[in-house]
Amino acid sequence: MWRRRLLAWEEETVAECAALLSDFVLQDTVLDRWRWALDPINGYSVKGTYQYFTSSDSLVERGTSHMVWLKHVPLKVSVFVWRLLRNRLPAKDNLVRRRVLQQENNGCVGGCRTLETSVHLILRCDIFGGLWHLIYKWIGISFISPDLVTNHLHHFGNLAGLPRYTHIYLQVI
Repeated sequence: MWRRRLLAWEEETVAECAALLSDFVLQDTVLDRWRWALDPINGYSVKGTYQYFTSSDSLVERGTSHMVWLKHVPLKVSVFVWRLLRNRLPAKDNLVRRRVLQQENNGCVGGCRTLETSVHLILRCDIFGGLWHLIYKWIGISFISPDLVTNHLHHFGNLAGLPRYTHIYLQVI
C-alpha cells in the first residue's frame, strides 16, 4: 500500500502527541470509562441532551456561572469575565456599533491591524492573546486555544488529564 510522506507540520504534531503520551500508563486494575459532563451519574442520553439545549434561554449561562463566580476570584475579575462572555466590554467593535467611535478607528490597540473585538483581544491578538501561550508554558501543558471565550473557559478550566483538584486553580487563572 502506498502512503505519502508526512508534511513538516504533521511530523511535529505526531512528535507532540508522542511526547504527551510518553508518560501515560495503562493499569489493568483501573477501569476506563467515558464520563458525560452533563450527567456524570447516568451518562449520555438523547433526552438529557435535548433537555440541556432547551432548558435555558442563554447558551452563555449554561455551565459557565459556576466557573465565573468563584469565591477565590475578586469580584471585579468575575464581573469582567461575565461582561466578556456577553460581549459587553468596551472593545472598539462595540464602541463603533454604539457610535462612540468612527468606523475607521476600529483597529486593534495592539497594532496588529485587525478589527478589535473582545475575543480578538483576549484570545487571538499577538500582543495580549499571546499571554495565554506563556501561561500554558508556565503550567507545562500543550493547549490549542478555542475560537470562543466560552469554549476556552470550559476547556482550560477542566483540562483533561490533570487531577481534578487542579481544576479550581485553572478556573481561577
